[in-house]
Amino acid sequence: MCTLTYLLTNSGYELFFNRDEQHQRPLALVPQLNDPCCAVFPIDPQGEGTWLAVNKSGLTLALLNYYQACNNTAEQEFISRGQLIPNILLALVKFPTVAVIDLLNTMDLTIYQPFQLAIFPHNLTKNKAKVDFYQWNGKKLRLTIQHQPFTSSGVDFEYVEKQRKNKFKQLICPINATREQFKAFHLSQETEGKYSVNMVRFDAKTVSISHILVKNLPTVPTSNELDKDITFNYIDNINHQEHQVKLS
Repeated sequence: MCTLTYLLTNSGYELFFNRDEQHQRPLALVPQLNDPCCAVFPIDPQGEGTWLAVNKSGLTLALLNYYQACNNTAEQEFISRGQLIPNILLALVKFPTVAVIDLLNTMDLTIYQPFQLAIFPHNLTKNKAKVDFYQWNGKKLRLTIQHQPFTSSGVDFEYVEKQRKNKFKQLICPINATREQFKAFHLSQETEGKYSVNMVRFDAKTVSISHILVKNLPTVPTSNELDKDITFNYIDNINHQEHQVKLS
């Protein structure tokens, strides 16, 4: 299970992401600057990839599993879905003006199990409110119409999604939403922990809570423009430690 939301501002956007994992999965490495990718992201040591990254121009990519499209009986060996984001970011270093969707259309996505990818462009603001959400079902990549919160779950998906959408409506004002409301949503817990946004289950839990802030994005970023403020805040929900990386 994972949960993704975002808040648009006049000068950029804020993104919130809860990552839920099995207890036996190794703890991720905290976010750090990856020089080849020109981006900040945590690393999953098992898949050697990531689920969330923001680059120096202010583009954020967020990856969720797409369990409902998975064929668990397939014998094909896949590459970890976490490799997708670093591969995209490396391509963008070489071809910075190419759109992410154009890169995706040139990739062999059949090497990955089904996924959902949210693309937050560098110039996203309240006045340019366009977040693209793609789903790869193993055969076809399609742009979908989704309303936050974005949720993935391999257990009781329909009910989990309903519960989290209801909690979102309870805690977040649709007109004057605040950062504090989004944080409260991502930290929220229910009596039955498996339905919580900050999830607790006998075999899994929310292992990290991320918060990316992108402010004052230029319309066309260049290497000489410094009027941007990019921060990746990360809560290690296992060791209860907080980490921060700035790209300002």
